[in-house]
Amino acid sequence: MPELTIEIGGRVFEVACEPGQEPSLARAAQLLDIEANRVTDAIGRSTEKRMLLLSGLMLADTMTALEDRHAALEDRLRAAEERVRIAEAKSAMLAANALKLETEASHRTSAAEINQLIVENDAALTLLADFVGEVEELAERVESGVV
Repeated sequence: MPELTIEIGGRVFEVACEPGQEPSLARAAQLLDIEANRVTDAIGRSTEKRMLLLSGLMLADTMTALEDRHAALEDRLRAAEERVRIAEAKSAMLAANALKLETEASHRTSAAEINQLIVENDAALTLLADFVGEVEELAERVESGVV
């Protein structure tokens, strides 16, 4: 089992971990060290237990805030996906209506009505493209952990 030497708040620790987990443990130790240094800067030197406790609580608070932001982004993503589905349905309906009008009654349907349907279809397609862009942006932010 690999062992790492990590430094947290100016104190050195030997820690064992599962093979392959070394980078993850090193990153976690780095985050805890940052919080420990903040604690030390804020309240001065304290016991090892107190420093680690306060640092862990600060990290947990940060993680909770990130989880809340992540959940909110997931809600926004679901709402955007729903709007995309609605826009797709509207676009398909408008395209079908335009096709029906063009093939059904080209003599009875004025060019202005057909042009209006084309304008509405183009607007729906633009709206759909905007929603797709928003969904992709939100998905990238969620996947990259930038919330």
